[in-house]
Amino acid sequence: MTATPRAHFQAMALALGLALSGLLSSVANAASISYGNFGPVPPGVSFLNVTESSTTDPVPLYGPPATFTTGLDFAPMNFGAAGVAGAGDVTNGQLNFTVMAPVVGAINLFEAGDYSLVGIGTAATQTFAGAIVRATVTQVNGVNVAPIVLTPSSASVAFNLVANPGVVNPWSLGTSVNVAGQMASLGLGNATKVDVVIDNQLIAISEASSAAVIDKKEFIVDVEIPEPSALALAGAALCGLGMCQSRRRG
Repeated sequence: MTATPRAHFQAMALALGLALSGLLSSVANAASISYGNFGPVPPGVSFLNVTESSTTDPVPLYGPPATFTTGLDFAPMNFGAAGVAGAGDVTNGQLNFTVMAPVVGAINLFEAGDYSLVGIGTAATQTFAGAIVRATVTQVNGVNVAPIVLTPSSASVAFNLVANPGVVNPWSLGTSVNVAGQMASLGLGNATKVDVVIDNQLIAISEASSAAVIDKKEFIVDVEIPEPSALALAGAALCGLGMCQSRRRG
């Protein structure tokens, strides 16, 4: 059976991780960097305790963010992986922050960069990029609650020397956690505070006469704030599913 792209990515990531376990074990966990708090940015979005860390490389990798209407825009610094002449490389980065807003609708991630695959070799000379976004709701309708762990979202891309050769080829990926949708499906209220963890990985694998390089150049986190009409429609949908209390008879 032919493996799916995601299954192939996971299998290759595991294989490379095992192959490089000796190298990675010799690298001490890099200290984290806290960039502090940002906002509130209209219409009232705050990003608290924005922190990055890595288990493979010195930080910073993401670098300090700039704010825009409802998000954070990073200009990654030295966030790359390179393998030459049979060597391989893995770069892991993690970003942690808390979002506070009148209503958190969705948390969107977009990232992009470039990769190079050159030399003489086979499809075993490869580059990979992957990301997973995890969200935990800790406040509903402005009231602190026991953590509500939402279903995470992930995305990945993969390239090899046979199918995608060349120098400085572009890549990009995006993924999103629909916070409001998941909360509605659980029959809960509006999420107003959400803890977010984003894990990133870049992998480069080379052969004896080849080179593989991949870099992250752009990284954007955007928070969607639902319009009041959208919230009203969601409430009506819940009522249609019988989740609203019936009116008391007169």
